[in-house]
Amino acid sequence: MIIKGAMVCDANGEQRGDVRVEGGKIAQVSRSILPKENEEIIEAENLVLLPGAIDLNVRVSNGILSKENLLKLSQKAAKGGITQAVLMPDCKPTLSSELGLELLNAIKDELKAEIIGITEAVNTESKNALNELAMLYKKGAKGIFVKSSTDGNLLRRACEFALMFDVPMFFACEDESLSANGVMNDGELSSALGLPAIPTLSETKEVAQMAEVARFMGVKAVFLALSTQRSVEIIQQLKATSKQKEQQQEPFLQTSIHHLLLTENLCSNYNTAAKIKPPLKSESTRKALVKSVKKGEIALLTSLQAEKSLAQKDLAFEEAAFGVDMIEYFMGLCYTLLVKMERLTLSEFSKILSFNPANVLGLANKGLIAQGYDADLVLFNPKATSVVDDIESPYYDSIIHGQVKRVFVGGKEIIF
Repeated sequence: MIIKGAMVCDANGEQRGDVRVEGGKIAQVSRSILPKENEEIIEAENLVLLPGAIDLNVRVSNGILSKENLLKLSQKAAKGGITQAVLMPDCKPTLSSELGLELLNAIKDELKAEIIGITEAVNTESKNALNELAMLYKKGAKGIFVKSSTDGNLLRRACEFALMFDVPMFFACEDESLSANGVMNDGELSSALGLPAIPTLSETKEVAQMAEVARFMGVKAVFLALSTQRSVEIIQQLKATSKQKEQQQEPFLQTSIHHLLLTENLCSNYNTAAKIKPPLKSESTRKALVKSVKKGEIALLTSLQAEKSLAQKDLAFEEAAFGVDMIEYFMGLCYTLLVKMERLTLSEFSKILSFNPANVLGLANKGLIAQGYDADLVLFNPKATSVVDDIESPYYDSIIHGQVKRVFVGGKEIIF
């Protein structure tokens, strides 16, 4: 198969040309490739060919791990230009079990976008014990998820396992005693609406603690879904003042695309579509986070996919579930912000969506369009626009620039 005439773009640059795919791999990238006899040709003039996006923070519908929900998540991810997604383990049944990982492994050939699992460090039933991390790693867990409230000794031991297996640690930073009853950001709007709020301190104090743990232990750390600029500053200050060990990994900071496009003002009129966690923040915080992305301080973006049924969303604001279901629009939303609004290059765009997360997972064969890499590819039309017509979406009536046209995973085209 040859994809002809596209603007071929990845973290290393942009050039118009052709890409040959053979056996699920990229076999050749050149200005012009002559087709072999009977070789399939895909004409891609006026389209951009990108490596598939990799999302390191997704959840199944209503937190229920089932074949149906995994297939639905995989389908939606592929529509959004995501060819690989990391599933958080806090579902039922949990991924931190043989049963959960075996289900994921059993249906992997039926998935559209690839879904990989990580395991939670601590056993949720016995708070004083680690899960069987070695066994779960052998079953396919690609990382270790830990809440910042985890007992210090268990946290240290989990980090030691991460180092042993050479997998990343995924840190969820939240002081649940501070945020327990909160439903939106702490500020003037929450006071005006009379809603219990979540203070930024519930995130920032935990980020400071986990940043020090990551530095001391030398693990590859992913700070999941940060929503405050102070969190970014804390980690940057620690990096600037620490004498890094030679083997120590730089931490990876992640935020959601929604925290870069939306603000807490959407919660006005008790709009539960805007109830997500961590909560949307002020316009000044949104602008500061965008600057951090452009500076490279925040290297990862997520759809923060956590679909909730209408029965869980169509309630009073305090009772409604946290969650957002916009993964089908992920690449378009990111393009709208990063390229259309903030004028990043397509190469910088691809680095954030594909190369950086591939680096987190240690995937030497993903994230670029180069010979020998997996043919996880997206044909994207940057000139197309669409309007979100789902009244239950926080983006209702918004214009999204760019559209995913075709998706290939392992060289096989995904049919939506």
